[in-house]
Amino acid sequence: MHKELENYLSHLLPELQKTGISIDEQIEIPYGVQLKVSRHNYKSILNIYYSQKKGISPVPTGNNNPLKKLLWDLCRLQEELKLDMPPMHTWNAWIGSDECGKGDYFGPLVVCAFAYKRDSENEFKNVGVKDSKKLNSEEIKRIAQYLYKNYANCIHCIVIKPVKYNELIAKFKAQKKNLNDLLAWLHSTAIIALQKNHPESQGVLVDQFSVSHKTKYALQEKQFPLPCIERTGAEIDPAVAAASIIARYQFLEAFEAMRKFYQLNFPQGANGNVIKYAQDFIKQYSEKRLGEVAKLHFKTTNQIENLPE
Repeated sequence: MHKELENYLSHLLPELQKTGISIDEQIEIPYGVQLKVSRHNYKSILNIYYSQKKGISPVPTGNNNPLKKLLWDLCRLQEELKLDMPPMHTWNAWIGSDECGKGDYFGPLVVCAFAYKRDSENEFKNVGVKDSKKLNSEEIKRIAQYLYKNYANCIHCIVIKPVKYNELIAKFKAQKKNLNDLLAWLHSTAIIALQKNHPESQGVLVDQFSVSHKTKYALQEKQFPLPCIERTGAEIDPAVAAASIIARYQFLEAFEAMRKFYQLNFPQGANGNVIKYAQDFIKQYSEKRLGEVAKLHFKTTNQIENLPE
């Protein structure tokens, strides 16, 4: 069992037992562990998976079962608090970096770096700074605007719209590189630009997107002077959380502008629903212009009937 999974269980199990949940059986399963649990007259199964890319992923089962909801709440609380988990670093001033849009067929790719000081901790908590995935669009907008108003010099954001994105991906592929290489280049570019104005920074924390630690090596190649840590789940760190909020805000702003300009309600993500909108775009604007709104290297492109194989 992976050390991070063992650590997670060592804190979660006592919390389960405090609420009267009995651990009836614990067995290892592929990529994780399975807990068979019960409370009062209810039974449920909690599968907890671990991967280097996604970190810890708890999955409770049981339809319309109040025990399932309780398991979800306890797992979320454990993720929020990270009780007694060792800190990712001990810096007093650092740069956090995150991205948004890499999994969306339509819209831009956004990378943001944020310079943070530990004495801002209480302020950021009061404002509501946390992992952007745990915030709705209105909260993202409110917090991002607050950060821009009060910490504009702590932000370096790069927005790559589809036309430029497709050009860059083509260049990287010609060099036998991939999306993760492009991301590492963008992260390192934003981090270096921000650090020049924040020489007090002691290190860099990046939300990990590659097991190869490509941002770290990209910074080393540019002789960047600070240590770089890449971790899954790094959004619990306030600097990375702030970066994730700004990146998400800029993505949403660009996405909405794209919808208004082309008068099409483009969906987010890369599921089957995007194919219909890609076809509608082609009918209205032509196949040649699809690259204005979409990341063409996605497999989705080959699924669009109007496009050649």
